Amino acid sequence: MEENKYVGKIQDLPDAKGNFIKHATKKIVFGPKHFSDEFVMRCWTLEPGAGEKDQHQHNWPHWCVMLSGEGFFVIDGVEYPIEHGSWIYVPNKVPHRFYNSSETEKLELLCIVPPKGDIDPTLMGC
Repeated sequence: MEENKYVGKIQDLPDAKGNFIKHATKKIVFGPKHFSDEFVMRCWTLEPGAGEKDQHQHNWPHWCVMLSGEGFFVIDGVEYPIEHGSWIYVPNKVPHRFYNSSETEKLELLCIVPPKGDIDPTLMGC
């Protein structure tokens, strides 16, 4: 069967380099090497209890949508519960982090950033 270049499954994409969250996987759904030079859509899957330990900030925004699981999103020191169907907007230069609060279920979300934003924030001195 010929490979389809227009339709696919996220689970079939390779794990992406630059994963900076311990016990998580990152896959690039769309980005500079896959249909878009303007943005990077990443799919993060966090194992139970995984997540960013410290807040960080940077000079670009994020747009996120929760696909499954439950957790918390912390922005500017305020913690918000997140679950399937939740959306998250992170303005540039605002401290933030997210984590999976479940002891048994994975947390999965799509996160869109500009290409310069697909990096490890700890390497940026953020």
